[in-house]
Amino acid sequence: MIRIYSLRGLLLGHNLAFLLLIIVTGAMGWVGVELRQRASEESLRLNTLMSLVQETRGDVYRQMTEVFDHHFLGEVGAVTDYRRTSARILSTFAHMEDVARLPAERTAIDGLKEAYQTVRRRTDQIMSTPSTAVRQADQLAVFFTADLRMVWLDDYELVFALNDELLTVAQAAEKVRVDALSRISGLVLLIPIALAAILLLFSRSFVQRAFVRPIGSLLDAFDAYAKGQLDHKVPEHGVTELVTLERAVNRMAQELAQSREALVSAERQAALGALVPVVAHNIRNPLAAIRATAQVHEGPGTPREVVQGLKDIRATVDRLERWLSALLSYLNPLRLARAEVRLSEIVDQAVMFLAPRLEAKQIRLRRVGWDVPAVASIDVHLMEQAVYGLLGNAVEASPDSAPITLTVRAAGANVQMVISDRGPGMPFRPMQGDLHPGPTTKSYGSGLGIPFAFKICGLHQGMLEFAAREGGGTEVIVTLPAAQSAHATVARSA
Repeated sequence: MIRIYSLRGLLLGHNLAFLLLIIVTGAMGWVGVELRQRASEESLRLNTLMSLVQETRGDVYRQMTEVFDHHFLGEVGAVTDYRRTSARILSTFAHMEDVARLPAERTAIDGLKEAYQTVRRRTDQIMSTPSTAVRQADQLAVFFTADLRMVWLDDYELVFALNDELLTVAQAAEKVRVDALSRISGLVLLIPIALAAILLLFSRSFVQRAFVRPIGSLLDAFDAYAKGQLDHKVPEHGVTELVTLERAVNRMAQELAQSREALVSAERQAALGALVPVVAHNIRNPLAAIRATAQVHEGPGTPREVVQGLKDIRATVDRLERWLSALLSYLNPLRLARAEVRLSEIVDQAVMFLAPRLEAKQIRLRRVGWDVPAVASIDVHLMEQAVYGLLGNAVEASPDSAPITLTVRAAGANVQMVISDRGPGMPFRPMQGDLHPGPTTKSYGSGLGIPFAFKICGLHQGMLEFAAREGGGTEVIVTLPAAQSAHATVARSA
């Protein structure tokens, strides 16, 4: 399927627009030819009509001379010529009626025929009188009135006037036709020009909106990326192909930004991984000597204040040793040994190790969803350490005798473990990859439990989230992909 707002759609629309322009131009040309043909026919008709009018005028004049030739000159063939001319005039009238189309033309022809019939009745009476009758006084009344005026000549003058009127009507029709043809010819010429101008303006606007501006945005984005501004976004506008390219460029910039962050993080991790063992080795040797010296000086005769100080020294040395071990565990590369295990078993194992601390603070555990088959493919040992650290933080933050809720549940294609405590809440939002989780009042631990849990969840393609618990406290949500076998079991049971 061709999308209209695409390169293929644009090409198709361009071709169709020019095809339409060609069709319209051809149609206008055909209309022009048709109008020219009709104008030519109309001009020929009007010229024929005017020619017939002139011919009729000449025949009437000739007929009048034949009347004079018969009675005043006594020509023998005048009567025959008169009749032949009369027949020709009637034939011309018939031809004029065939040529006439306009009502004004037909009215003028009818008036001319009626006037001629009046003249014809008089001239027929005159032509029926012998030419010798003109000498007789009593026959002169046929030609002359009392004031010696020839009345039948007045009738001929009326015929000539009507001839002129018909000629005037034909000429007026010719002028109207010429004016109309001029207007129509201008319109026929303007329509293709207007369509071409509209097509040009639309094409320019469309090319600006669909190509020029998007390409300019892409060039600006490439300049920004060259300067390291990978957070720059290309506006997604233009034809479909350019929008696809803009989305690909935005996605590329996002992936480059992520790759750069990952590279920086990897370089930082590598630097720390190379530095920490050296630092740990250089710290552990003095710490071992300090602890040994403190232990040697502790004896039966040692004063109580000194013994307490030596115990504090050993406790501090042990704490530093635990911190170094946790830091090495966090920074060292880890390989997962996966096994399909229920999350509830991982939580129970971590709770077993925390039993003394739970008893010391009289904290009750409330288990929810332990009957849910929430199975994940995980490294049991590493996940136990991560859960142990998160649960230890909850125990440390909870007041004495405050309950902690442990929830295991299925969440679509994932399984979740939720730890809800009723402590004062976290004054910060832990972020993945941050070795400084925030302020703490704890006197126990290395401070790397949360970063280590983030790392373990990330290795399992999971997610670690922290949220404020409704009513006070903190909720820690561990989300892991469910095991494939668990998916199959759920599908069969459904």
